[in-house]
Amino acid sequence: QFHNYVAFVCLLNHPREDRMYCGLTAMDSNVLARFNTRTKQFEPLDYRPVAEPFEVKVHRSLCLAADGTVYGATSCLYSLDKRLEAPGGAIFKIRPGDATPTKLAVPVPRDYIQTITLDDKRGLIYGQTYPVFKFFVYHIKTGEVQNFDYVGSISHVSALDDSGCFWSTWDSNNHFLYKYDPATRKITYFKHGLPNARAEANMMYPGAGPVDCMINGGDGYLYVGTTGGSLCRIAPRPAAVAYLGKPAPTTRMPGLVVWRDGLLLGCCGDNEGSCVFAYDREKKSFHQMGQIRDSVDNLLMFRVHDICLAGHQTVYVAETDAPNRSSYLWECRLEA
Repeated sequence: QFHNYVAFVCLLNHPREDRMYCGLTAMDSNVLARFNTRTKQFEPLDYRPVAEPFEVKVHRSLCLAADGTVYGATSCLYSLDKRLEAPGGAIFKIRPGDATPTKLAVPVPRDYIQTITLDDKRGLIYGQTYPVFKFFVYHIKTGEVQNFDYVGSISHVSALDDSGCFWSTWDSNNHFLYKYDPATRKITYFKHGLPNARAEANMMYPGAGPVDCMINGGDGYLYVGTTGGSLCRIAPRPAAVAYLGKPAPTTRMPGLVVWRDGLLLGCCGDNEGSCVFAYDREKKSFHQMGQIRDSVDNLLMFRVHDICLAGHQTVYVAETDAPNRSSYLWECRLEA
């Protein structure tokens, strides 16, 4: 039965290779796939030769470096009575052309890595762990790990601002914002967070914060999709938060990318209510692009988990947690 179920949990486009790297949930540790966006076929990419039994997921943990190397990290689904048997999640890399990853480190023993953010310029990988919500910084060249231990909250995926500072949430009750500055190696803990942060916590899984996705918009701002399905904006210098709106009457907004003509493109929804939308930053308006539904058999996507552009008019969406079948990788064609 371990071979009969898979879920897609993160996507990474590799334009140089015309490939889409996919992070999966798979109980047999076959947690990676590589999809050829030209031939529409999956190609060999196997994590199992380097896996240990608790590595059953590559969650929101795939990043592309300028030299073509893919960095990733592994997560778990273990019951806490197995915690002392579990080594901890690993950071790995996939060199261009390789079909098997290379493990680099286990930054935090016992805990697994739910999400990473790459600072390619400084050679840093930021990570957040599960089931204990810890924050760490991994230095790629030296192997040094800065373990900031328990912070009380976790983002689905985080981002860097234009100064190279990493942003996420802390405090298990309020889920306030924090930023880590690599220049000083220190965290600034803010005493405010996103709108409805406390109400929207726990929607992903117990204890998790309200940040479903976060991206650098390339305009000086960070944009955040919340677990409640809203879009917000952070101005990093004063750490000011603005509520921009809610594109659909659903929860969850786990996917957001910078699209064309100043637009943001995102996915939202849950329980067969998933859709793709665009946000016009100049006009401050949302545009529904349509429900995610199969054009042949009318099948509805169950739960969105990530979105990834492959050209201006093609987007891929990761589906996860479908209850009665394996989840799918969905290809969506966007109208001009």
